[in-house]
Amino acid sequence: MKINGISSNKYILVGAKADGDTVYQYGGVLTLSNSLADFAHKFGFEVEIINTLRSGFEHQSLLTRAKAGLTRVNDLVSFLRVDKPVGVIIFSGAGWSFYERIVMAFICRIFCVRCVFFIVDGWFLGVKKAYWLKRIWIGSLLKIPSKLAASGSNWRKSFLEFGIKDGRIITIHYWLPRLLKVATKPKVAMNRESISFIFVGWMIKEKGVHEILASLEILLNKYKFNFTFIGGGTLFEEVQQRISTLRWGSSVMAHGWMSPEQVDNELLSADVFVLPSYAEGFPLSLIEAMAKGLPAICTDVGGISDSLHDGVNGFLIAPRDIFALTKAMEFYLCNPDAVSEHSLKTLNIVRTNHDADNNCELLFNCFKDVR
Repeated sequence: MKINGISSNKYILVGAKADGDTVYQYGGVLTLSNSLADFAHKFGFEVEIINTLRSGFEHQSLLTRAKAGLTRVNDLVSFLRVDKPVGVIIFSGAGWSFYERIVMAFICRIFCVRCVFFIVDGWFLGVKKAYWLKRIWIGSLLKIPSKLAASGSNWRKSFLEFGIKDGRIITIHYWLPRLLKVATKPKVAMNRESISFIFVGWMIKEKGVHEILASLEILLNKYKFNFTFIGGGTLFEEVQQRISTLRWGSSVMAHGWMSPEQVDNELLSADVFVLPSYAEGFPLSLIEAMAKGLPAICTDVGGISDSLHDGVNGFLIAPRDIFALTKAMEFYLCNPDAVSEHSLKTLNIVRTNHDADNNCELLFNCFKDVR
């Protein structure tokens, strides 16, 4: 079987691979990798996975991480020596992960094997504010991979600013898990007292949890509504304590990590998704919420603005802006009919931008014309 001229053959994926103990909170790269592997299997492709699975908040010593990185690099060399693949797909984070993956891209170049480099950590975009010598250094490293995958227009713009030629950048939006169904009907909020907001993600400062708490303290003095936190992290106990101290128990719930099925049920019961992160590549939790028809309130970081359009299917706000977050949440409390209008547009966008087969096909087709 072929996809636009590419015959079934062997590929290498540097990404996450589930094990028997893997739980939901390992997040985005695992979801992307699983969907990509499923797609490859569907079309008869053989995919060797070099496993990068690691919780982003699991502490590891520098020595442990260095050994794991060297093992992955050695695995790549071994694969390339035995059987030359059509191409290599590399998912990369920021920091040390970026440098390890760039070494892998360089090895691909040595073996004359094409690779597509996909940076998934939104903190990488902060490099634009670094001192000039580091920007030049990063820009030179980004020219090593055959192609760079951009998860949105902000990513593409950043790569262009680093001096990458437009023809070497391809926009590929994050995709839904292939088995996740998109809702057929938009959300409908009966009245403002029935509005239910939801947060899904790591409960840490960088996800905007403190800003959410500050907004709740303002709004719960004026309106009756519900808010649900789903996730674990360093601020989980603080959130529970705030709920208890301020007697929010009837309105605010803080769950720990839940199974995908439980999260789906919570999203089905909610009306508006809230994620005021300081940085993101493109949060998979947002796509999953959009698939259920939820309008969203998110910060304008990473590739989010490609799928969340301010005032159309939700609101884009600046990081750390409590006033903007409060105002956006208050809009839905004062205009519950807007939930249905925004929800309908959300469903149209998620079908257009985040279909798994379309985006996986686009990624594999990168290997047709890489120079």
